[in-house]
Amino acid sequence: MHKNAIIAIAATLGIMAGAGGTYIATSEPKVEAQAVSKAELVAAISADPSLCPIPTVEAPTEAEALAAYRKAHAASPLVWDRNNLPEISLALGQCDKAGAGPGVACMTSVKMGAEAWPVNRIVSFAKSASGEWIATVN
Repeated sequence: MHKNAIIAIAATLGIMAGAGGTYIATSEPKVEAQAVSKAELVAAISADPSLCPIPTVEAPTEAEALAAYRKAHAASPLVWDRNNLPEISLALGQCDKAGAGPGVACMTSVKMGAEAWPVNRIVSFAKSASGEWIATVN
């Protein structure tokens, strides 16, 4: 093929591609999505609540959490005198799915004796194979 013919074909193809790109870029978009009103959304969720499930977390009761925490504290290598353990009290706060590992992480308020100040700390709880709650101090 002649050199000028190849240049003319390449120029024609370039002009056509540029014109097609310009048409696509400047053409009006087709709206295929429709806005849903709040009333329609509320009606749909009311009719079928499974469309918007509320996550639930299985957490220990305060008594189960206290028993698990006392057991974990007694097994700690930092406890020197296992015959003279403090009277631990624990209050559970908000619990949520643990970030790493199984179980839940709960905000707790722990007192290591009747006269002690409460210490706020996160404690993780998981169920063992036997169904007993196990505590891990974070």
